[in-house]
Amino acid sequence: MRNKPFISTLLAILLLLILSGCNSEQANSEEQLKNEGQENEQPSHQGMGWTHENPVTPTAGTWKALEFKDGSSYKVEAPPANDSAETKKELEDIKKLIENRTEKDVEFIKHWQNTASPNTLWLNTTEELIHKYGLMGPESARVYSVVSGAIYTSLTATYQAKYEYLRPRPTDLDPSIKLPEGMMVPPHPAYPSGHTATAWTSAYILSYFFPNEKAHLEETAKKVALSRELMGIHFKSDNDAAKTLARAVTKDIIESLKDDNAPTQYIEVKNTGSSHGAGH
Repeated sequence: MRNKPFISTLLAILLLLILSGCNSEQANSEEQLKNEGQENEQPSHQGMGWTHENPVTPTAGTWKALEFKDGSSYKVEAPPANDSAETKKELEDIKKLIENRTEKDVEFIKHWQNTASPNTLWLNTTEELIHKYGLMGPESARVYSVVSGAIYTSLTATYQAKYEYLRPRPTDLDPSIKLPEGMMVPPHPAYPSGHTATAWTSAYILSYFFPNEKAHLEETAKKVALSRELMGIHFKSDNDAAKTLARAVTKDIIESLKDDNAPTQYIEVKNTGSSHGAGH
């Protein structure tokens, strides 16, 4: 029986180890439940005590980053051959348009041509709509970012196609085509049209954010596209390809915006003068 104290001691140690393991498992379980509770718990926003009945964009910190595909992700079919019946018809159509070109047409052409880039004018339109609908800091920045990113993607896709196909301008194939006085042929290939890609991209994106403005925006895009033919520097098929690119690019972007936690559309006009940027 000399081993009895030793056996008793051993049993006591084993019991302590078992109890210790149980306590550890229970503590881990309680910690896990606590963490899960914290994950499910909504933020209190108590902070240092600031409150307001109508806080501005309180969820902006949860909005996801914006992502855009490379322009090389988008392709258009090859344009009609220089000596094709379609190109010959397009040249004749351009000459008919030019014959009926009015001073008002020329004024519109110059407005969209004599600018740093068409992007500038579309960003002006973006600012006007931000002002009209009273968007605040994070919202207005997001709209600007999406419009700019969409234009960038569309234009890189456009220029990829321009230098892949190297389509001549109408004036290269028919020197009798005359531009408005003071106008020059742009130093890059015709197909697709950069102005038109920018116009339709901007119109589609801005129509998504501001659906009540869709008719006006798309009408402007149509006029911009036609002005490139009226000027004598683009074929109709240049414009058609540009619109196809713009539609593909903006479709992908709009789809990506649907689950980024941010507001999607604005339909209530809140013209706030200059106050939408005040106090930021």
